[in-house]
Amino acid sequence: MKKYYNLLLTLVALAMTAMAFTACDEEVKAPTQNPADAFPKKHDTALLLVTFGSTYDVPQQTFEKQKEFFQKQFPNTDLYLSYTSRIIINRMQAQGKEFIPPAMWMQSFLKKNYKNVHIQSFHVIPGEEFTLLRDAYVKKEYNVKLVDDRKGRNDAVLGHPLLYSKEDIQKVAKILVDDHKEHIQKGEAVAFMGHGNPEENYEYANQKYKMLEQEMQKYAKENYGHGYVYVATVDYPAMLFDYLVGELKMVEDKVANKKIHLQPLMTIVGDHANNDMAGDYEKGEADEDQSWKWQLEKKGWKVETHMKGLGDYKEINNIYLEHLKAAIADGNKE
Repeated sequence: MKKYYNLLLTLVALAMTAMAFTACDEEVKAPTQNPADAFPKKHDTALLLVTFGSTYDVPQQTFEKQKEFFQKQFPNTDLYLSYTSRIIINRMQAQGKEFIPPAMWMQSFLKKNYKNVHIQSFHVIPGEEFTLLRDAYVKKEYNVKLVDDRKGRNDAVLGHPLLYSKEDIQKVAKILVDDHKEHIQKGEAVAFMGHGNPEENYEYANQKYKMLEQEMQKYAKENYGHGYVYVATVDYPAMLFDYLVGELKMVEDKVANKKIHLQPLMTIVGDHANNDMAGDYEKGEADEDQSWKWQLEKKGWKVETHMKGLGDYKEINNIYLEHLKAAIADGNKE
């Protein structure tokens, strides 16, 4: 939310990019050394974990736990973390923090001649950010096994994002509903805030949210007696906040105490969770630009927020792990 603030950040990021290209046009400079090259090769395998990213402190703790989890599973591996969000990377660099984007890691892995290169996405759906990772970063330097067959190039394996298969959706639905079983048993409502993509090209990916919502409602009703579980997003036009409001209006007389629980359907508790979902009233902002929490309270709902990201669930990280192991197994097939 806070559309003017986000618009400003976007304009700043674009301005920085434009300045970079202008500098390149004005004079030819020696290539800047890739900062990823400074990390010594210790093993034959490199693993890059890739997420959207965040500048908040709490998400960094989540990322560190995820790195520790994967490092235990792949002990003889050089493991790193990167972001796909250009805006987040620009923000960090503007703060004087060195952060290496995926493209530079891929170039460095190739230069160091790793025997095995593994990449695991921490994205939720196979949407814009995952496509960027696959097509603009990984496939630029490597063949993705069982997808590309360009001769003369090294191979890499790329694990799918969280909500990829029907089985993934069923597993995630169970994990999230079970986590809220006490609320659901009471007849209270639960709503998850996803991100989504606004572009029509990602309708296939956006549909994962609707499929998850339907699966959660089915599982909740069958196991806990009520199915007041919803998914809405900040960017997918068919499932924005207005969609959630419409769904709740149909059951507001049935939901116990007219109470709803809000939780992010994102890897971490970052900007959207803190501001768009759970933020306090912001003076000067229109009512429709206030947080979900504030707007629902204004409509008479009792709201409880749960600041827990998907990356904080061990069971969710196990799904990411399964995706990477499956990609490695498929890649090793003749």
